[in-house]
Amino acid sequence: MSEKESLPAGIEPKIAGYLGLAQKAGRIAAGDAATLSALAAGKASLVVMAMDAAVKVQEEIAGLAAKRHVPLIYWRDKDSLGIVIGRSRRGAVAVLDEGFANAIIKCNKGLSKPE
Repeated sequence: MSEKESLPAGIEPKIAGYLGLAQKAGRIAAGDAATLSALAAGKASLVVMAMDAAVKVQEEIAGLAAKRHVPLIYWRDKDSLGIVIGRSRRGAVAVLDEGFANAIIKCNKGLSKPE
């Protein structure tokens, strides 16, 4: 799901649960700069980006995720993305754990790693 579209009904709560668990486990890089750093360092297994993040930020993160072959999904907005991980609004988060990333990917059968 690299195209900019919202998650199918019923999927968002499941993904929110996994993101919350990953945050509690310390396996989330939260925020635009932290996400970019995780991508650049090769530590990101999945990126979740808010649909209302700044266009420049979206382009930069999406471009680097594609270059690094990291799956990218879009979340409805920054406010709810921040709430899911127990923080203030966030434009993007990177999941740093392959297990959590795979669990999120499996929530949506149409989401797969770019080739």
